[in-house]
Amino acid sequence: MTENIEEKKFVIKHVFEGVLNPEQEVVEEKHFGIFWKLRHSLKVSRNEVSDYFQLEFRKAEDVVESEWSMEIEVDSNLYRDSIIKNKTHSISGTSEKVIDLVLIDYFDLEDYRFNGNLEAEFHVTIKKMTGFEIPKQLPKQLPKQLPKLRNFDDDVAKKFSDVCLLAGNQKFYVSKLFVASHSVYFESLFLGNFSESQKSEIELKDIDPSDLQNFLELINGETFVNDDTVSEVLKLSDFFDAKFVVRRCEGFLMNHSEKTLKFKFPLAIKYKLAELKKKCFSEMTETTNFKDIVPEDSTDFDTEVWKEIFLKAISFL
Repeated sequence: MTENIEEKKFVIKHVFEGVLNPEQEVVEEKHFGIFWKLRHSLKVSRNEVSDYFQLEFRKAEDVVESEWSMEIEVDSNLYRDSIIKNKTHSISGTSEKVIDLVLIDYFDLEDYRFNGNLEAEFHVTIKKMTGFEIPKQLPKQLPKQLPKLRNFDDDVAKKFSDVCLLAGNQKFYVSKLFVASHSVYFESLFLGNFSESQKSEIELKDIDPSDLQNFLELINGETFVNDDTVSEVLKLSDFFDAKFVVRRCEGFLMNHSEKTLKFKFPLAIKYKLAELKKKCFSEMTETTNFKDIVPEDSTDFDTEVWKEIFLKAISFL
């Protein structure tokens, strides 16, 4: 029987909308060979109504062994007003499949609501697990490299170029004047008083060749921006101070991207995309989970942005 005493952690949460309803569907989440699901139920007595928050679990089918156990520790801000104070639990294949996490008075629960909704969030630490081996997960696949729309290393590119840019182990033959016309960075590099301005080959350190390929394709009139590439292209365009490319990326995010506010809003703030920022604010509603759009590091947003978020949030109260 295998035993693993190395701590493992995960967070499970669900936004219960409006009045808490035990029938609300909550999606299972798989962590460390077990499916977990938050549940809510009401406890009604003669003089009071209380809310139960419970954690339901079941072993995943790909975990072969039947005899298993875990020691877990659960924490949440809801414990502050909970009647249940025990945060440590032992579970196994033979134990009850539902753990009582929090029992809290219905009216105390109002203090935790935001816009009428409640985000129940629990941090789970697995202190020890025994009895099964978790199948190794395959590494997450990166988006496939897009096919090149233009070659910058063929005979045609070489014929009409006067400089070679080296990114990683890939060479890009380009025209100095053309690239400089789209980028303040390259204008200074090629036409300023830098030693590189006299070189026929210039190494661009810490630049991903696929990102440079996308950047060069765009300034040459090719359309390539998509949800897989836009954040890296924006990052590179900001570094190169290439306003044309930044505008193209902003236009894509506003009109064609299928990404959510959680993805778009931080980009709008980081790269000062005023129109995208305005559109993001216009799409915020009373059901928006504002926690999703704010950064872990509060200094990523300046005071004015925090003020705008606050005013938008309280406008729905």
